[in-house]
Amino acid sequence: MVKIMGLTNDEQFQQAATLYEEIWKDNDHSIEERIQKHSSYSGFRGLAILSNEGSMIGFSYGYTSLPTQFYHNLLAEELNALEYQRWLKDCFEFVELAIHPSYRNRGFARLLATKLVEAVENKTAILTTQVDNHPARTLYKSLGWKDIKEPFFPGNSKQAYVIMGKEL
Repeated sequence: MVKIMGLTNDEQFQQAATLYEEIWKDNDHSIEERIQKHSSYSGFRGLAILSNEGSMIGFSYGYTSLPTQFYHNLLAEELNALEYQRWLKDCFEFVELAIHPSYRNRGFARLLATKLVEAVENKTAILTTQVDNHPARTLYKSLGWKDIKEPFFPGNSKQAYVIMGKEL
């Protein structure tokens, strides 16, 4: 039986960063700094799933999306005024969902994605994922997320993303 817990302290942020780096083969170590920074944002909410042995096998987190934030402004540039009012005005930004590959296809991503937004008081939630990440897009669509804009190239990224939204 796995255990779901809050992602709330530096030790857990470090475990999440280690898992992220293992999954994405990313060794720039900036993910831990990003999680720590994001944990100070209004409305931060993070969850982790632990294996029976107590190791972190997945995590998700997000926060209230505000105009003072870098990614909020990237998203705002892509949306027209009506889309901005609908999707970003009172929005929870679903930032990250990661599951260790050996634990995928067992419902853990669905569980984390559902639980993360369950108690959020914002009117909407928004996320981005790679256009070609079909498993993620399929999961999110099955949970009621809608495509808002595709393609989206955040910052200087050459990778195409899709902006997805959900009414809460």
